[in-house]
Amino acid sequence: MVTASVKLAGRRVQVAGSANKATNAEIIRYGHRLVAQVVRSVLVEGGGLVLAVGREPRAVDGDESLPSLVFDWTALEAAAAVLRAGDAHWPSTAGVPIVVVASEKAEAEIPEGRRALWCMLLSSDSVQLESIMPGSRAAALIRQRQAAFGDVLLTLGGGTGVEHLADLYMRERRTVIPLDLPLGASRSDGTGGSERLSQESRAEPDRFVQMQRRFRNRANAELAGLSTRGGTEPDTEVARRIVGLLDMLAPPTAFYVRLLNKKHEAFPRVEKFFREVVDPVVGEAGLQRIEMGADETTHGFINVGIFDSLHFARVAIVDLTGSRPNCFIEMGYAFGRATRVIVMAEDGTRLPFDTDAIPCHFWTSALGAEAQKEELKTFWKNNIDRPPLVSP
Repeated sequence: MVTASVKLAGRRVQVAGSANKATNAEIIRYGHRLVAQVVRSVLVEGGGLVLAVGREPRAVDGDESLPSLVFDWTALEAAAAVLRAGDAHWPSTAGVPIVVVASEKAEAEIPEGRRALWCMLLSSDSVQLESIMPGSRAAALIRQRQAAFGDVLLTLGGGTGVEHLADLYMRERRTVIPLDLPLGASRSDGTGGSERLSQESRAEPDRFVQMQRRFRNRANAELAGLSTRGGTEPDTEVARRIVGLLDMLAPPTAFYVRLLNKKHEAFPRVEKFFREVVDPVVGEAGLQRIEMGADETTHGFINVGIFDSLHFARVAIVDLTGSRPNCFIEMGYAFGRATRVIVMAEDGTRLPFDTDAIPCHFWTSALGAEAQKEELKTFWKNNIDRPPLVSP
């Protein structure tokens, strides 16, 4: 297993790609070894996964001596081993670590030899299955749903599907790590898949990887270090470098929508709640807070900064204490974006909407900080992966 100091708490990595049946079997096996190592390290370091499920095609149908042309089952097998060993360290506040998105048709095509593994994973509390109705657009819908759960996309081989996923991630300013392993695509489609994306990433590294500020000048060098050199670079070394790059990425953000008027009588209680309760829970979930007026911004105009930061936030933390109009506007924007939203308010706040449709955590300063944190964690875990009010 790759060892590293990376802490990926609460971040899901999607592994996507495929190989062409004409590709050398040893190159494909190299890809499988690489995927297994990265998956193990991601889970051990507190991260999660986004995957697909379905057939396990090979260059010659039925010849199990040949490697699979897809990598999902290798990833699921590696994940199951980590889960059985109790070595996964996903934070409880972040929902479920492994999300699998599949159509009914794909589920029906699961090979008999993989059924026991699939049933074991489904029976655990670590896998969430998202089902997509079959149809002509099922593949595109699967990718859109996967991208909604992923924070980082790791690609190898593949064609149109990989290219579509990369576009979905980059539109949301999420990291895409394309590998240059010469695998081709199982369907012989696309315009070069992960190999082409790897070349593009060297020309525009800042478009592909969202680095922590102190590592921003390292983006191109780190991407260059991921070259497999046609499958001749030791797979253990490439896996180690992938994990190292993950460690340098900026964490996803949690945007705070809250009462900021210091003259309001509720401000001291809200401020104390956020500093003593919300900040620690957000940090434990692997998120970096953005609080306008308190945290650094690159925008000269605060309204632009608010909506740009909210637009690309992974989670919106909305506290409606004080019933400020701007808080309702920002909450509505987040719901319209299908952003994950955690709604809160001080106990006694009267809300102008049905809390059955939009659950709200009512907090009270009468409890100590530790008790309040546990209550918020429970609410967060139960609501963070709720389906959006408006489907993308």
